[in-house]
Amino acid sequence: MSLRATGGSLQMPVMPSGTEIASYRTYAEAQAAVDFLSDEEFDVKSITIVGTDLHLVERVTGRLTMAKAALSGASSGALWGAFMGLMMSFASTNQSAFLWVLFGIAGGALAGTFMSGLLYAMTGGRRDFTSQSQVVASRYAVLASAGIDQAFELLQRSPGNQMRPRPARRRPESKGPSEYGSRPDEKPRFGVRLSDEGEDGGAEAPRDNEHAAPAQEPAETAVEPAEDSRKPLD
Repeated sequence: MSLRATGGSLQMPVMPSGTEIASYRTYAEAQAAVDFLSDEEFDVKSITIVGTDLHLVERVTGRLTMAKAALSGASSGALWGAFMGLMMSFASTNQSAFLWVLFGIAGGALAGTFMSGLLYAMTGGRRDFTSQSQVVASRYAVLASAGIDQAFELLQRSPGNQMRPRPARRRPESKGPSEYGSRPDEKPRFGVRLSDEGEDGGAEAPRDNEHAAPAQEPAETAVEPAEDSRKPLD
C-alpha cells in the first residue's frame, strides 16, 4: 500500500474494499489467477491481491567463514572499482582508459577484501552463517469490487484456488448390523428395550406380579349400638 496525495495532503493507507472471490496459498498462484482474468478480458482494475498472516522468513544459505567473507568483499569491491575506473577513464586518453579500469578493479577488490575481513573479525563468530530474509504471507486473497459473480465463476477453473466448492461426502452403507432405529423398515431385535406404553396409548400392566406387595384388606370398623330412645310407658 502506498500513500497518495489528495488536496495537498497525504492520504493514510487503508485496507482495500471488495469481496473475496478466490484464495491461494502462494503469491505466484494469485498472480497467475489475475493474469487468467486479464486473458479472459475481465476488467482487472477492480481486482486486489491481499496477503494475510504475514511472516518474516530468514532462510539460511550456508556457513560463513573468513575465506567466504573475503571473497564476497572482493567481488563487490571489484565491481565498484571497475565503475569508478570507468568514470575516471572519460577524462583521460584512449590509451590510459583501460589502465584506469584495471586499476579500479584491483583497488576495489583489495579494499572490499579488507573491509569484509575486518567486519567478520569484529563479529567475533556470533553470526557464522549467510541467510536471505523475506516477508511471506500464509494466504493470498483475491478481492473484486465489480463483476464479482463473473470473476468468481472464472476463477473456479484456476489452479490452486482454495475456495472451490467441494462435493458432499457420501457415507458408505454398512453391510453388517446397523444401530436400531437407523432404518425405517427395521424391526425390533432381541434385547431391545421397548416403550412402556402399549399400542393403545395406555399404561402397560406389570409383567411380574410375584414380587408385588399384597393388597391390604380394608379394616373393619366397630359400630357401636345406638342408644334406645324409647322410654317406658307410665
